[in-house]
Amino acid sequence: MMKILITGANGQLGITLQDVLKDHQLILTDREELDITNANAVNSFVGEKKPDVIINAAAYTAVDKAEEEIDTATKINVDGAKNLAIAAKKINALFLHISTDFVFDGEKKIPYIESDLPCPLSVYGQTKFDAEKAVEKINRQYFILRTAWLYSPFGKNFVKTMIKLGQEKDEIKVVSDQIGCPTYAYDLADAIRKLIEKANSYQLTAKSYYGLYHFAGSGSCSWYEFASEIIKLSGGKAKVLPITTAEFDAIAPRPAYSVLDCSKIKSLGIKTIPWQESLKRCIDILKKN
Repeated sequence: MMKILITGANGQLGITLQDVLKDHQLILTDREELDITNANAVNSFVGEKKPDVIINAAAYTAVDKAEEEIDTATKINVDGAKNLAIAAKKINALFLHISTDFVFDGEKKIPYIESDLPCPLSVYGQTKFDAEKAVEKINRQYFILRTAWLYSPFGKNFVKTMIKLGQEKDEIKVVSDQIGCPTYAYDLADAIRKLIEKANSYQLTAKSYYGLYHFAGSGSCSWYEFASEIIKLSGGKAKVLPITTAEFDAIAPRPAYSVLDCSKIKSLGIKTIPWQESLKRCIDILKKN
Protein backbone atom coordinates (compact mmCIF):
# COMPACT_ATOMS: atom_id res chain seq x y z
CA MET A 1 0.00 0.00 0.00
CA MET A 2 1.28 3.44 -0.96
CA LYS A 3 0.51 6.82 0.53
CA ILE A 4 -0.73 8.88 -2.43
CA LEU A 5 -1.48 12.61 -2.50
CA ILE A 6 -4.03 13.60 -5.14
CA THR A 7 -4.47 17.27 -5.98
CA GLY A 8 -7.64 18.33 -7.79
CA ALA A 9 -9.39 15.49 -5.97
CA ASN A 10 -12.87 16.92 -6.64
CA GLY A 11 -12.41 17.09 -10.41
CA GLN A 12 -13.60 14.35 -12.75
CA LEU A 13 -10.19 12.64 -12.87
CA GLY A 14 -9.66 13.17 -9.14
CA ILE A 15 -12.97 11.54 -8.26
CA THR A 16 -12.20 8.64 -10.59
CA LEU A 17 -8.73 8.21 -9.07
CA GLN A 18 -10.28 7.97 -5.61
CA ASP A 19 -12.22 4.92 -6.77
CA VAL A 20 -9.44 3.26 -8.75
CA LEU A 21 -6.81 3.81 -6.03
CA LYS A 22 -9.04 3.02 -3.04
CA ASP A 23 -6.75 0.16 -1.91
CA HIS A 24 -4.02 2.72 -1.17
CA GLN A 25 -3.82 5.36 1.54
CA LEU A 26 -5.11 8.51 -0.12
CA ILE A 27 -4.54 12.13 0.84
CA LEU A 28 -7.16 14.15 -1.02
CA THR A 29 -6.86 17.87 -1.64
CA ASP A 30 -8.60 20.52 -3.65
CA ARG A 31 -8.29 24.31 -3.46
CA GLU A 32 -9.77 24.44 0.04
CA GLU A 33 -7.27 21.96 1.49
CA LEU A 34 -4.16 23.00 -0.46
CA ASP A 35 -3.40 26.03 -2.62
CA ILE A 36 -0.86 24.57 -5.03
CA THR A 37 0.09 28.08 -6.22
CA ASN A 38 1.50 28.80 -2.74
CA ALA A 39 5.00 27.31 -2.58
CA ASN A 40 5.28 27.57 1.22
CA ALA A 41 1.92 25.92 1.73
CA VAL A 42 2.82 23.08 -0.63
CA ASN A 43 6.22 22.47 0.98
CA SER A 44 4.71 22.48 4.45
CA PHE A 45 1.82 20.17 3.53
CA VAL A 46 3.93 17.68 1.58
CA GLY A 47 6.67 17.76 4.21
CA GLU A 48 4.15 16.91 6.92
CA LYS A 49 2.18 14.21 5.03
CA LYS A 50 5.21 12.64 3.30
CA PRO A 51 3.38 10.81 0.50
CA ASP A 52 5.12 8.16 -1.58
CA VAL A 53 3.46 9.51 -4.72
CA ILE A 54 1.99 12.87 -5.72
CA ILE A 55 -0.54 12.90 -8.56
CA ASN A 56 -1.24 16.38 -9.87
CA ALA A 57 -4.76 16.25 -11.28
CA ALA A 58 -5.37 19.94 -10.52
CA ALA A 59 -5.52 22.26 -13.51
CA TYR A 60 -7.04 25.38 -14.99
CA THR A 61 -8.91 23.84 -17.94
CA ALA A 62 -11.24 26.63 -19.13
CA VAL A 63 -9.57 26.92 -22.53
CA ASP A 64 -11.40 30.03 -23.74
CA LYS A 65 -11.35 31.88 -20.41
CA ALA A 66 -7.60 31.27 -20.17
CA GLU A 67 -7.10 33.67 -23.10
CA GLU A 68 -8.20 36.46 -20.75
CA GLU A 69 -7.22 35.01 -17.36
CA ILE A 70 -3.59 34.40 -18.30
CA ASP A 71 -2.18 35.03 -14.83
CA THR A 72 -4.63 32.67 -13.14
CA ALA A 73 -4.06 29.91 -15.70
CA THR A 74 -0.29 30.32 -15.36
CA LYS A 75 -0.33 30.23 -11.56
CA ILE A 76 -2.39 27.06 -11.41
CA ASN A 77 -0.97 25.16 -14.38
CA VAL A 78 2.68 26.22 -14.27
CA ASP A 79 3.48 27.47 -10.76
CA GLY A 80 1.32 24.78 -9.17
CA ALA A 81 3.13 22.03 -11.07
CA LYS A 82 6.53 23.53 -10.20
CA ASN A 83 5.69 23.77 -6.50
CA LEU A 84 4.50 20.18 -6.34
CA ALA A 85 7.49 18.87 -8.29
CA ILE A 86 9.91 20.67 -5.95
CA ALA A 87 8.11 19.40 -2.86
CA ALA A 88 8.08 15.84 -4.24
CA LYS A 89 11.82 16.00 -4.92
CA LYS A 90 12.54 17.13 -1.34
CA ILE A 91 10.96 13.99 0.11
CA ASN A 92 12.03 11.67 -2.75
CA ALA A 93 8.42 11.06 -3.82
CA LEU A 94 7.33 9.98 -7.28
CA PHE A 95 5.58 12.82 -9.10
CA LEU A 96 2.93 12.19 -11.77
CA HIS A 97 1.62 15.15 -13.72
CA ILE A 98 -1.30 15.28 -16.17
CA SER A 99 -0.83 17.17 -19.43
CA THR A 100 -2.76 17.56 -22.67
CA ASP A 101 -2.92 17.13 -26.45
CA PHE A 102 -3.33 20.93 -26.61
CA VAL A 103 0.46 21.30 -26.45
CA PHE A 104 0.41 20.53 -30.21
CA ASP A 105 -0.63 22.81 -33.06
CA GLY A 106 -2.51 20.14 -34.99
CA GLU A 107 -0.58 20.58 -38.22
CA LYS A 108 0.53 16.94 -38.28
CA LYS A 109 -1.49 14.35 -40.23
CA ILE A 110 -0.41 11.25 -38.32
CA PRO A 111 -0.61 10.59 -34.55
CA TYR A 112 1.74 12.59 -32.35
CA ILE A 113 4.53 10.77 -30.53
CA GLU A 114 6.21 11.95 -27.33
CA SER A 115 9.27 13.31 -29.14
CA ASP A 116 7.28 15.56 -31.48
CA LEU A 117 7.95 19.22 -30.82
CA PRO A 118 5.04 20.97 -29.05
CA CYS A 119 3.76 24.22 -30.52
CA PRO A 120 0.72 25.35 -28.50
CA LEU A 121 -1.92 27.51 -30.14
CA SER A 122 -3.64 28.72 -26.95
CA VAL A 123 -2.76 30.14 -23.54
CA TYR A 124 -4.04 26.93 -21.97
CA GLY A 125 -1.82 24.80 -24.21
CA GLN A 126 1.19 27.03 -23.54
CA THR A 127 0.77 26.83 -19.76
CA LYS A 128 0.54 23.05 -19.92
CA PHE A 129 3.68 22.86 -22.07
CA ASP A 130 5.51 25.24 -19.71
CA ALA A 131 4.51 22.96 -16.83
CA GLU A 132 5.93 19.93 -18.64
CA LYS A 133 9.27 21.68 -19.13
CA ALA A 134 9.36 22.74 -15.46
CA VAL A 135 8.63 19.23 -14.16
CA GLU A 136 11.29 17.71 -16.42
CA LYS A 137 13.92 20.10 -15.03
CA ILE A 138 13.00 19.71 -11.37
CA ASN A 139 12.25 16.09 -10.60
CA ARG A 140 13.98 13.02 -12.02
CA GLN A 141 11.37 10.66 -10.56
CA TYR A 142 8.43 11.80 -12.63
CA PHE A 143 5.83 10.72 -15.14
CA ILE A 144 4.03 13.19 -17.36
CA LEU A 145 0.90 11.75 -18.97
CA ARG A 146 -0.54 13.65 -21.91
CA THR A 147 -4.18 12.82 -22.46
CA ALA A 148 -7.09 14.19 -24.52
CA TRP A 149 -10.82 14.86 -24.61
CA LEU A 150 -11.38 13.58 -21.07
CA TYR A 151 -14.87 12.58 -19.93
CA SER A 152 -16.43 10.67 -17.03
CA PRO A 153 -19.71 10.16 -15.18
CA PHE A 154 -18.66 13.06 -12.90
CA GLY A 155 -18.56 16.83 -13.17
CA LYS A 156 -18.97 18.81 -16.37
CA ASN A 157 -17.78 17.29 -19.63
CA PHE A 158 -18.70 16.92 -23.31
CA VAL A 159 -20.44 13.57 -22.90
CA LYS A 160 -22.79 14.75 -20.16
CA THR A 161 -23.51 17.97 -22.03
CA MET A 162 -24.38 16.11 -25.25
CA ILE A 163 -26.66 13.68 -23.40
CA LYS A 164 -28.53 16.62 -21.86
CA LEU A 165 -28.81 18.51 -25.15
CA GLY A 166 -29.80 15.31 -26.93
CA GLN A 167 -32.87 15.08 -24.72
CA GLU A 168 -33.75 18.80 -24.84
CA LYS A 169 -32.97 19.93 -28.40
CA ASP A 170 -34.10 18.94 -31.88
CA GLU A 171 -30.73 19.80 -33.41
CA ILE A 172 -27.17 20.14 -32.08
CA LYS A 173 -24.37 21.71 -34.10
CA VAL A 174 -20.95 20.17 -33.44
CA VAL A 175 -17.52 20.83 -34.93
CA SER A 176 -16.50 18.23 -37.51
CA ASP A 177 -12.98 19.37 -38.49
CA GLN A 178 -11.16 18.79 -35.19
CA ILE A 179 -9.88 15.23 -34.77
CA GLY A 180 -8.74 13.71 -31.48
CA CYS A 181 -9.00 10.82 -29.03
CA PRO A 182 -11.88 10.69 -26.53
CA THR A 183 -10.51 9.38 -23.23
CA TYR A 184 -12.56 7.84 -20.43
CA ALA A 185 -11.34 9.01 -17.02
CA TYR A 186 -11.56 5.47 -15.62
CA ASP A 187 -9.20 4.21 -18.34
CA LEU A 188 -6.74 7.03 -17.59
CA ALA A 189 -6.99 6.45 -13.84
CA ASP A 190 -6.32 2.74 -14.33
CA ALA A 191 -3.27 3.55 -16.46
CA ILE A 192 -2.03 5.85 -13.69
CA ARG A 193 -2.56 3.09 -11.11
CA LYS A 194 -0.61 0.56 -13.17
CA LEU A 195 2.21 3.03 -13.85
CA ILE A 196 2.78 4.03 -10.23
CA GLU A 197 2.37 0.48 -8.95
CA LYS A 198 4.96 -0.74 -11.47
CA ALA A 199 7.32 2.02 -10.32
CA ASN A 200 6.69 1.25 -6.65
CA SER A 201 7.31 -2.49 -7.09
CA TYR A 202 10.66 -1.78 -8.78
CA GLN A 203 9.48 -3.01 -12.18
CA LEU A 204 10.46 0.41 -13.53
CA THR A 205 13.76 0.95 -11.77
CA ALA A 206 15.70 2.03 -14.86
CA LYS A 207 15.89 5.80 -15.28
CA SER A 208 14.76 5.41 -18.87
CA TYR A 209 11.26 4.46 -17.73
CA TYR A 210 10.58 7.81 -16.10
CA GLY A 211 9.47 10.65 -18.31
CA LEU A 212 6.76 11.57 -20.78
CA TYR A 213 3.97 9.28 -22.02
CA HIS A 214 0.82 9.60 -24.09
CA PHE A 215 -2.39 7.92 -22.94
CA ALA A 216 -5.76 8.30 -24.64
CA GLY A 217 -8.65 6.27 -25.94
CA SER A 218 -7.76 3.99 -28.84
CA GLY A 219 -8.86 5.24 -32.26
CA SER A 220 -9.85 8.76 -33.21
CA CYS A 221 -12.85 10.79 -34.31
CA SER A 222 -14.16 14.32 -34.76
CA TRP A 223 -16.24 16.06 -32.14
CA TYR A 224 -19.19 15.59 -34.52
CA GLU A 225 -18.61 11.83 -34.71
CA PHE A 226 -18.14 11.67 -30.95
CA ALA A 227 -21.39 13.57 -30.36
CA SER A 228 -23.27 11.36 -32.84
CA GLU A 229 -22.15 8.22 -31.00
CA ILE A 230 -23.13 9.77 -27.64
CA ILE A 231 -26.63 10.59 -28.91
CA LYS A 232 -27.04 7.10 -30.38
CA LEU A 233 -25.90 5.26 -27.24
CA SER A 234 -27.89 7.48 -24.86
CA GLY A 235 -31.11 7.34 -26.89
CA GLY A 236 -31.23 11.07 -27.54
CA LYS A 237 -33.69 12.54 -30.03
CA ALA A 238 -31.60 15.44 -31.33
CA LYS A 239 -30.14 15.44 -34.84
CA VAL A 240 -26.39 16.18 -34.83
CA LEU A 241 -25.28 18.61 -37.53
CA PRO A 242 -21.62 19.09 -38.55
CA ILE A 243 -20.13 22.60 -38.57
CA THR A 244 -16.62 23.95 -39.10
CA THR A 245 -14.30 25.37 -36.47
CA ALA A 246 -14.70 28.77 -38.13
CA GLU A 247 -18.48 28.55 -37.78
CA PHE A 248 -18.20 27.60 -34.10
CA ASP A 249 -16.09 30.73 -33.52
CA ALA A 250 -14.42 29.81 -30.23
CA ILE A 251 -12.20 32.37 -28.50
CA ALA A 252 -9.14 30.12 -28.17
CA PRO A 253 -7.70 28.29 -31.18
CA ARG A 254 -7.74 24.49 -31.02
CA PRO A 255 -5.52 21.96 -32.82
CA ALA A 256 -7.28 20.55 -35.88
CA TYR A 257 -5.60 17.17 -35.40
CA SER A 258 -4.30 16.07 -32.00
CA VAL A 259 -4.42 12.28 -32.11
CA LEU A 260 -1.93 10.80 -29.63
CA ASP A 261 0.22 7.77 -30.41
CA CYS A 262 0.26 5.62 -27.25
CA SER A 263 2.81 3.01 -28.36
CA LYS A 264 5.32 4.00 -25.67
CA ILE A 265 3.02 3.35 -22.72
CA LYS A 266 1.73 0.17 -24.38
CA SER A 267 5.33 -1.11 -24.33
CA LEU A 268 5.03 -1.17 -20.52
CA GLY A 269 2.03 -3.47 -20.76
CA ILE A 270 -0.53 -0.70 -20.24
CA LYS A 271 -3.27 -1.07 -22.83
CA THR A 272 -5.56 1.50 -24.39
CA ILE A 273 -9.23 0.76 -25.06
CA PRO A 274 -11.28 1.70 -28.16
CA TRP A 275 -13.07 4.94 -27.39
CA GLN A 276 -16.45 3.53 -28.48
CA GLU A 277 -16.23 0.72 -25.90
CA SER A 278 -15.32 3.08 -23.08
CA LEU A 279 -18.03 5.56 -24.06
CA LYS A 280 -20.62 2.80 -23.79
CA ARG A 281 -19.37 1.90 -20.31
CA CYS A 282 -19.65 5.52 -19.21
CA ILE A 283 -23.14 5.98 -20.63
CA ASP A 284 -24.31 2.72 -19.04
CA ILE A 285 -23.25 4.12 -15.65
CA LEU A 286 -25.02 7.42 -16.33
CA LYS A 287 -28.21 5.59 -17.33
CA LYS A 288 -28.24 3.74 -14.00
CA ASN A 289 -27.95 7.02 -12.10
